[in-house]
Amino acid sequence: MRRFSRKYPPRRGRNSAAPVHGARFRSTYWRQHLTAHGPANDLLLAFQEQHRLPARFTEILAEAADYSRLVQTRESQQISGALGILTILGLPLTTALTILQVLGDNSVTHLLLALGLSVAATAGALTTPYGRVVLSSLRGGSKP
Repeated sequence: MRRFSRKYPPRRGRNSAAPVHGARFRSTYWRQHLTAHGPANDLLLAFQEQHRLPARFTEILAEAADYSRLVQTRESQQISGALGILTILGLPLTTALTILQVLGDNSVTHLLLALGLSVAATAGALTTPYGRVVLSSLRGGSKP
């Protein structure tokens, strides 16, 4: 089988070659009307029916759509998990550092105390149900 990389370079991301191969398949094997009438069109239609191409093509499109939705769902869960982790980590730390700056405190001891308290608050937030959901979605969570 000939590779299509020269004419159709692969896009970045998951399952990016599937639409290209689907388009090549359609343009090669799925031409419905070579001629308005005549033996060429009859031959093509007979070939398509003999190999059950209409049913197979419908199944392939349905599977491709299912896999596309699965990949999009998984990617959005991972992005949501990453944003949740950034929120859980960033909020206590930012709050502690902002309070120290507003108070004008430049003590290293108070800075370390604020960092320790923000780490404790982050650990506490990760043990909540929301924190566990965020961690599980970041790890891949429950399989659909």
